[in-house]
Amino acid sequence: MTFDLHSVPYGSQTINFELRRAPRKTMAIHVHPDMRVEVVAPQKADLNKVYQKVRKRAKWVRTQQIFFEQFHPKTPPRQYISGENHRYLGRQLRLKIKRDVICGVKVSAGHILVSSHYPNNTKLTRELVTDWLKARAHQKFKERFAICVQKFPKPEKFTPHSIIIRQLNNRWGSMTGAKRLVLNTRLIHASVACIDYVIIHELCHMQYPNHSPKFWKLLTAMLPDWHKRKNQLEKYLL
Repeated sequence: MTFDLHSVPYGSQTINFELRRAPRKTMAIHVHPDMRVEVVAPQKADLNKVYQKVRKRAKWVRTQQIFFEQFHPKTPPRQYISGENHRYLGRQLRLKIKRDVICGVKVSAGHILVSSHYPNNTKLTRELVTDWLKARAHQKFKERFAICVQKFPKPEKFTPHSIIIRQLNNRWGSMTGAKRLVLNTRLIHASVACIDYVIIHELCHMQYPNHSPKFWKLLTAMLPDWHKRKNQLEKYLL
């Protein structure tokens, strides 16, 4: 799915957005944590209609961008040295690296404890921590899915064909047209409450593919405090 860059005036400002065409009937506008605006429109939607939609939602777009702006600049790149803070399941843990004959990573007494042949080799430490986080993401997300899907009245109707866990650039999760649940590995940094929010949000898309009023009604019924969890999630992952 390719995209083109467009813009519309909004008062004294300009709203720049990416326009993506997709096989769908309705138009959707997304504001991502990096403040980038994405419009997904039907394949044959008239460009003037797209501009009209963006202008109509301009106030909402700017409100979302201002919300995300408060969390910038983003956390600087990790150095993977002892004493550095890393977030895991919503907790701030300090990295502690020690020399050992066996390489490994575990959580211990408020630390992410890294055992390494070469404790001063930051590249090796990065690889060990990254691999450990990916493994924990696969295990934890599947555990939380098993719990979340049981919250629905008929779990079998909200069970996707598969669960895919991988790095995503601009979203926490998605439900594909083929009914596959995709989760961002970075969610392992967020709290369990936030992980559950993303899973339940995407499972609601099993019944309602778009963000229609019926979708939000179902999400609210399943998770009344979803607004709070969503706000927490944005803070964790910026």
